[in-house]
Amino acid sequence: MVCFGYGPSWSIQFVNGDARYLGVNQPDQYFRGSFYWIPNEREWDWHRQNGLPESNGQFALSASIKKGTCTDSTTKRTYPYSAQANLPTGDIVSGCCRRLRHGEAPIGKHGFPASEDTPNGPSSPPPGGTQSNPPQPTP
Repeated sequence: MVCFGYGPSWSIQFVNGDARYLGVNQPDQYFRGSFYWIPNEREWDWHRQNGLPESNGQFALSASIKKGTCTDSTTKRTYPYSAQANLPTGDIVSGCCRRLRHGEAPIGKHGFPASEDTPNGPSSPPPGGTQSNPPQPTP
């Protein structure tokens, strides 16, 4: 799943318990977390896992994603999900989301999360290193 918006420009990719925040004029930031279904809100919330420390003293990353038509006012395109995100910069933003396309590299070079021990990420996929999307709620 990838979510994005403008004012400020932002993008977040969610794959396999990782989120990659792509800010403007700054390096990508990686966060570990999970999706949680909130039935009374009919939305998926993503936030860092309990017990994980804050990232470098910054705000944590979190997002709420709802299924429903979202029109991007900048590109004039319609997407199947909408999002509200709390960015690590402290901004609260809204935007649209879509599933990653087949073959689209979800995170980092070659589609794998960057690791601290190599500049371009691991040399082989992590266990279960395939793309995943949050389960879809039934109407």
